[in-house]
Amino acid sequence: MLRAVPELVFQRLDRAAYWESYPIYINRSQLARIGFGQEVSLNLEPGRYHISTGGLAGADAEMWIDLSSHRRVLQIEAEELGRKQRKWPKWYQLQLKETSFVRKASAAELSQLRFLYRQALARAFAFMALLLMAAAYLIFLGQEEQNSLLTYLAIFPMILAPWAYRGVLKAQLRKA
Repeated sequence: MLRAVPELVFQRLDRAAYWESYPIYINRSQLARIGFGQEVSLNLEPGRYHISTGGLAGADAEMWIDLSSHRRVLQIEAEELGRKQRKWPKWYQLQLKETSFVRKASAAELSQLRFLYRQALARAFAFMALLLMAAAYLIFLGQEEQNSLLTYLAIFPMILAPWAYRGVLKAQLRKA
């Protein structure tokens, strides 16, 4: 008699780290990596497993799961952490949620989400480019007019550039 091997399926459509693929650890061993819009299926023996996943800027998600002889589906989601809960560089929390059915995202949904992410990243890049051009112009004026105040003011837009980029990425988490 053939014994059914349980299947553990991971789905990811979070809005946190579009370019990053999260490692999936089962009992402290990395078995897979999951990128944006992907689905990973693992065939495991029946038993109890410790599952964890995380990213560079995302706090790890952990859970224990009992696998029997059927399919279990876990969806990876991300949610922004409050200011007091953040531990640098972690600014969002990953969560593993069990779903009752397997619903693959259609190609149209994935292409729409990818388009929105590319658009947001292009806007962030354009805003950062404007800030850095303003800084370069202030440095140029400071050198032309021998005014050190303008040169020091050029530091301000350069400091704002990384926060502007991160703000656009955080805005993606807040979208419904």
